[in-house]
Amino acid sequence: MRRWSLALILSVSAPALAQDPASPPTESAPAPTPPPADAPKTEAPKTEAPKAEAPKPAAPKAEQPKPVAAPTPPPEQAPKPAAPPPPSKPATASVPTATPTPAEAAAAPPPPLSAAEIAKEDIRISARYLFQCLLSGDVRNAANELFYPFQLEEKRYATPEELVGSWVKQLRLKRTDLVNLYDIEVLTLEEMEKKYGKAPARLALDLRGQKDLWVAVGNLSGHAGVFVYRPYGGEYRAFAYTD
Repeated sequence: MRRWSLALILSVSAPALAQDPASPPTESAPAPTPPPADAPKTEAPKTEAPKAEAPKPAAPKAEQPKPVAAPTPPPEQAPKPAAPPPPSKPATASVPTATPTPAEAAAAPPPPLSAAEIAKEDIRISARYLFQCLLSGDVRNAANELFYPFQLEEKRYATPEELVGSWVKQLRLKRTDLVNLYDIEVLTLEEMEKKYGKAPARLALDLRGQKDLWVAVGNLSGHAGVFVYRPYGGEYRAFAYTD
C-alpha cells in the first residue's frame, strides 16, 4: 500500500522538479508609446540615388589602310573576250514566210528573162513598129527593117525599092486609115500551126525544115496580119507577110 502511494507522489511532483528554479520568469516587452501630437516631426533622411557615371569616350579606332587598286593592263595586253557561241536553231520551230505587200512587190526587180522570152519581146516590139508603119502608109521606113529577099503574099522582092512600090498600091485598096491594131501575139511556127493551122496557101512559101522561126500575129480590127521572122545576126527580122 505504501509502494502505490509513493509512486503516485513521484508522478505528481515530477513536472515541478523539471523547472529550473534559478531562471527568472520571462517578462513581456512593453508596447511602444505613441509620440505626442505637438512634437516636431522628424523627417527620415533622404537617400540620394547613385549618380550615373558619364560614358567614357571610346578610344579612336585606328584607321585601316585603304586597299591599293591593282594596275590595269594596257589595252593591247588586255585579254580579248571570248566570242559568244552562235545561237542554236530550233529543230522543229518553223519561221513563217512574210507575204510581200503590193508596194514591195511593185518595187522588187522582175526575175531575169530567158533567151526565148527575150526573143519574143524583141519580135513583139519590131512587129508593132511594122504594123504602125503600114497603117500610117509609111511603107519606106517599114521596108528598111525587113530581111531580103522578102516574101509578100505570092511574090518575092529582092530590094526595098521593089517592095515599096508594090506594097503602097495594095494598102491604098484596103483603106488602112480605118483599121486599128488591137493586139500582137508572138508564137513559134509550131505553136502557130497548132493554134491557127498552117500558113495561108497564098503565102507561097515552104517553111518546112526551117528552124528557129517565129510568127507575130496582129489583130487588125478583127482581121489577122502575119509577119514571119527568122534570125538575122544578133536579132530577128521579118522576111514574109500575109493577111
